[in-house]
Amino acid sequence: MNEIYLDIAKEVERAIQLYEPFHSMHEGYAVLKEEVDELWDQVKVKQGQRWPVAVRGECIQIAAMAIRIIIDCGKVDYQK
Repeated sequence: MNEIYLDIAKEVERAIQLYEPFHSMHEGYAVLKEEVDELWDQVKVKQGQRWPVAVRGECIQIAAMAIRIIIDCGKVDYQK
């Protein structure tokens, strides 16, 4: 599990470095949906032809974008 958490954290950090913060919840949702759609494309591939690494990568990106929505749009104070 720790490896998965680290990969998600790396993807969040990469996204923060490469892209501006989400300007709205709508934008965050659209990016998250795009990642889910990419996972769906992988799911539709026949099982014997599906690349587990690609599925894992899409799941990491989905988790990272969900966290990015929390960071950019949630504005939650975690110091409390």
